Amino acid sequence: MNQKPTPPRPEAGIPKNLRVRIWFMLAVFLLGGFGTLVYRLYSLQIRDFETYRSRAAAQQLKDTSIKPARGEIYDAQGRVLARSTIVWDITADPSQFSVKPVEGEDEAAAERRLQYQIQAVSGEVAELLGLDYNEVYEKLSDTSSQYKVLARRVDKPLADTIKTYADDVGAPISAVQTTRRDYPYGAFMASVLGFCDVDGVGFYGLEKYYNDVLAGTPGRTLTPRNALGNEVAGEEERIYPQIDGGRLVLTLDVDIQAVAEKYLEAAIETHNVEQRGIAIVMEVNTGAILALAIKPDFDPNDPYTIYDPALAARLEEAQSSEEYTQLQGQLRELQWKNKAITDLYFPGSVFKLITTAAALDSGACAADTHFNCSGHFQVLDRNYSCAGTLTRSTTAHGWQDMALGLRNSCNSYYIQVGQALGAQRFFDYFNAFGFTEPTGIDLPSEQRSILYYSAENLRPVELASSSFGQAQKVTPIQMLTAACAVVNGGYLVQPHVVSRIEDADGNLVQEIAPVIKRQVISEEVSAAIRKMMEGIVDNGAAGAPGRNAYVAGYNIGGKSGTSEKLDEPELEGGGYRVASSFLGVLPANDPQIAVFVILDEPNSGENYGSLVSAPVVGNIISEIAPYLGIETDPATLVTGSVKVPKVTEGEWSMAQVELNKYGLYHRLVGSSGSVVHQYPAAGEEVPAGCTIYLYTETEEDTLTPVPGVVGRDAGFAVQMLSASSLNVQFVGPQTGTVTAQSVAEGEQVPLGTVVTLTVVDETAPE
Repeated sequence: MNQKPTPPRPEAGIPKNLRVRIWFMLAVFLLGGFGTLVYRLYSLQIRDFETYRSRAAAQQLKDTSIKPARGEIYDAQGRVLARSTIVWDITADPSQFSVKPVEGEDEAAAERRLQYQIQAVSGEVAELLGLDYNEVYEKLSDTSSQYKVLARRVDKPLADTIKTYADDVGAPISAVQTTRRDYPYGAFMASVLGFCDVDGVGFYGLEKYYNDVLAGTPGRTLTPRNALGNEVAGEEERIYPQIDGGRLVLTLDVDIQAVAEKYLEAAIETHNVEQRGIAIVMEVNTGAILALAIKPDFDPNDPYTIYDPALAARLEEAQSSEEYTQLQGQLRELQWKNKAITDLYFPGSVFKLITTAAALDSGACAADTHFNCSGHFQVLDRNYSCAGTLTRSTTAHGWQDMALGLRNSCNSYYIQVGQALGAQRFFDYFNAFGFTEPTGIDLPSEQRSILYYSAENLRPVELASSSFGQAQKVTPIQMLTAACAVVNGGYLVQPHVVSRIEDADGNLVQEIAPVIKRQVISEEVSAAIRKMMEGIVDNGAAGAPGRNAYVAGYNIGGKSGTSEKLDEPELEGGGYRVASSFLGVLPANDPQIAVFVILDEPNSGENYGSLVSAPVVGNIISEIAPYLGIETDPATLVTGSVKVPKVTEGEWSMAQVELNKYGLYHRLVGSSGSVVHQYPAAGEEVPAGCTIYLYTETEEDTLTPVPGVVGRDAGFAVQMLSASSLNVQFVGPQTGTVTAQSVAEGEQVPLGTVVTLTVVDETAPE
């Protein structure tokens, strides 16, 4: 039997070359997968470990920031100027809104029940907070969000009410403790203090400059959460406490600031000042600023309201225009900025103090150097006129030495002093007195774009104009700082408004010591200029250019300035707008304080610094010198009886100027304005040091009952009578027991009546 041949059997398996390719691909796949796994593990556990750990922690922990209390700001006497009050922000976590599942309920029905819940909560919360329902509902219905702010800075009772309601209905609404910044004195010292924005961050003034000190360091609360994001019961929170902000103690004194603001505001109203006014009181040897007033200003409790009536009127006119929003921002900035450190101005004749110092210290001139003034002085193609002391009519002062040239504020004299100095030496002293750099005062936004001529650019005309303060622009704080160097022995000090920094518990962190940058002129030159400045005030003598700054009993030195704004358009009737200023220092022989006042664009006729700014300086000195304990000079102190001058028919602050010269004080009855009645009356003989009552609204005397002081100690009797607005004079000694009073107890007499006391000193030897 024949068998079929067996066909050849193919070789078992896959062809070799194919097998190699398969194994290679498999190896690549396995290696790639393993490599990817290794890389993924590396990414998760090493490279991106911190990132994923943070994400996990965010899912497992609720991280709540604890806001620190912002530090307080105090005046030099420890009175609170800025403080933080505890309030509460009402916040919500809309992602936590939920409803319990109901058996057989579909997803749409559950969503409807959730919306009903959100609507109900929105209505109740809106009513409690006094908010618009739609606004609250829009925030709470955004369930993709974990944080919404419903209301800021509510008080504790309302916060408790909201929290109780939220707990009762299970709404994810919280009351978060925070702070509100309060300024107890309102529109007072505002340009120095500044204010905070809605988030509590310093936005202007000291609040901005020292924000890092005042803000403190936030704390944290970490609360465990489950997979649904809810707090885990029984798990403890981890709390990292906040560090509350530090405190600032200022060099400024509320009482001195109040005096400066009072007289500055009166001058602005009296002289219709358009571009605000500045009054600064500074210690000449340390740079400590005791008062810094800018008026009109604003209330830092409500800084976005325009307070200056003129600015508010401008804004009202533009309300319907497209530029309204832009103008509103510009006017807010204008009222916020501290004009003393942000604005550049031509200093005018006050700058002659610097030219005098440079000439004497360099040896370019001596105190007895004489130059002639013929009424005009020609420099190249520029003809300079010399203004008289109190009039714009051209006056020839003739031959003068330096003291007389300064007293006359003679431009011709100082042009020749500038020529004697030369451009290079003039600039060297200009630079040394600090005019080419900011002063470094501890306030934000000090002007840094100083406009001045370098030595190379001080050509003859520029040098001539610079010599009397009409070519180079500086800031008021630069001018005051340089002037203090002129009178304090030549030392340029850095001005400052903070005396020390404390922690939240009142422990000292840093004492702000005076910073002396350099000595610019010799002490001998400084003493010579102080004597010249004393001659300008000349104890209030008739004809003295600075007599309106005089206060009886004090040696005061001064210098006025009336600078024209030559870089602005000329007025229709000719001439330019001016900045009127006066610098006063006292005691003149050894100055302790300087008082500097600038009225920018007064409009009251005679706008010279000696007429409009000097009275403000004198009035400020009349109140702060006794407060600071500055000793009077017996040689100039008015004693005995004086005849009361007539001060009616003039503005009340100018009336005080006249009373200052007689050693008399004043008390205003009514609002500021013209004096229509005074008591004691003009011509009456009263003891020096009496108070004259000035009435601006009525010619009728205000009456007061006389207290009985017989049998009282003389010192206590004076206090009782002064408290009743009465003046006192003595018969016999001023210490001992009162045995008689000239006006009977209980009698009604006008304010300011002089009550004569008879006193017996029983301890005196017979």
